[in-house]
Amino acid sequence: MKLTDEVMNDLLTLYLAGEASADTRALVEGHARQNPAFASKIEAAGALPPIGMSPGGPPSDLELRTLTETRRFIFLRTMFLAGAILFTLLPLVFSFDKRGIEFLILGRHAGLMWAFCMVQTWTLPLPQSYSVIPCL
Repeated sequence: MKLTDEVMNDLLTLYLAGEASADTRALVEGHARQNPAFASKIEAAGALPPIGMSPGGPPSDLELRTLTETRRFIFLRTMFLAGAILFTLLPLVFSFDKRGIEFLILGRHAGLMWAFCMVQTWTLPLPQSYSVIPCL
């Protein structure tokens, strides 16, 4: 089976990235010895610096910074969700009638207090040490 230049160009990218197996490296180097134009491609590509690679590698605390940023993002997402739920349910906590403004949770509608507590318990993440958030 004769390998075409297109196949060898595909293998050349693996060879230059250092990801080729030993057999593939031997095949590419053998083809470079037989084909001077292909050998000049290898020499030209080898003279270029690697793209996108820093000389020292990734920073040593990359995982720690990523974990810290992820925890901060989750905390902020939770706080914004809690605020959205609070300001969505806040208008439902008051009653406006001819007697004035009545706070429904502690007023004559005690069932709304339990509904509010259940929504709060279902939507906010609980710490591992708590099983129930006390509402009263």
